[in-house]
Amino acid sequence: LTPTLVRGLDYYTRTTFEFMGEALGAQSSLCGGGRYDYLIEEIGGPPTPAVGFASGIERLVFSLTEQGAEGGSPEVEVFFAVEDDAARPEVLAALADLRRTGRAAETDYAGRSLKGQLTQAGRLNARITVIARSDGATVRRGGERDVEFGSLAEALESL
Repeated sequence: LTPTLVRGLDYYTRTTFEFMGEALGAQSSLCGGGRYDYLIEEIGGPPTPAVGFASGIERLVFSLTEQGAEGGSPEVEVFFAVEDDAARPEVLAALADLRRTGRAAETDYAGRSLKGQLTQAGRLNARITVIARSDGATVRRGGERDVEFGSLAEALESL
């Protein structure tokens, strides 16, 4: 804590903060910000007390790399593809249940076609893909044959 910290911008009021990295030398600031209670008012807006911050993504990545952190995407265990929209509410509930138990699960939120969703599952390297329909579900595991189920609940029990 440095009570004399000055961020160099006149619009800050009261509290300012800065997070520093050790491996960056003269460019050691990773993130900084503070309160700017009068800024909006000064540019013609209503009185709006505010807090803001900014960070340098490259600096954060460099600092994490220097500390031994490894990048990459987390592995997706289960990907839910929705064949018809009637199955979506049940898929979202199943997705939340799996995540609550600590399993990495994903689904499509962009409204892609089934083919697009399966492509997305492949890009994410999902170990299991569940294709949900209103009348059942298909479970696809890597190179194994697809297994059909009469309901999404039955398919989930097989996971």
